[in-house]
Amino acid sequence: MKQNFIVPALLILLMMVLPVSCKKETLSDLSKESIIPKPVSVTSTGDYFVLKHKCKIFVYGESEEIKQIGQYLTQKLKSLTGYEAKIKTASGEPWSGNIFLELSDVNEELGDEGYELTITKQLVKLTAVKPAGLYRGVQTIRQILSSDADTTSKKNKIWKMATGTITDYPVYAYRGAMLDVSRHFFGVDDVKKFIDYLAFYKMNVLHLGLSNDQGWRIEIKSWPNLALHGGSTQVGGGKGG
Repeated sequence: MKQNFIVPALLILLMMVLPVSCKKETLSDLSKESIIPKPVSVTSTGDYFVLKHKCKIFVYGESEEIKQIGQYLTQKLKSLTGYEAKIKTASGEPWSGNIFLELSDVNEELGDEGYELTITKQLVKLTAVKPAGLYRGVQTIRQILSSDADTTSKKNKIWKMATGTITDYPVYAYRGAMLDVSRHFFGVDDVKKFIDYLAFYKMNVLHLGLSNDQGWRIEIKSWPNLALHGGSTQVGGGKGG
């Protein structure tokens, strides 16, 4: 009787395990990443680049601007992943496990702020015509990595980027947001954080609202009458301050 019960039970267990063990591994899809604004084109190749702690940032050429962008990327990677990537000057063909930044005029359609990001299983290469384009591409790298970030478990986390190619350039030349400081003052750290958000979403203009119909609120010592007279009235003509 006991043996008759065990056999059906084993069969049921086997039927439950087989579908799980035979399930295909889910491939990556770069086109499904949350990249803002939406890129002009995304081509996915269905694999992953794994960012490791020994990753280096290679820059082609001696341009000070490219080095600054590379340094900026290392700071953001450290903040996000905890990895301390070093900046190196690239020469010859790129080699595995690293991120490469390069200026090239091969694709002039990219313009001043466009970029091409190529992610393979071996490496990541970011190319642009101008430094501003590299800077925008760095934000895309940040967005891809941030989409899978969990700051509470950095230590054992595997940082992956879906493979493929992203080609992107802005549709609108002016892309900005306003921070109203005419009535509501913000600390320096808050303003810096706001600017970092603008950069993260590839905006290029910070509009500071310094004045309104009640007057000019920012003290400029060389132009004292701006605040003295400009802030002397309120809405309706009453006394300001």
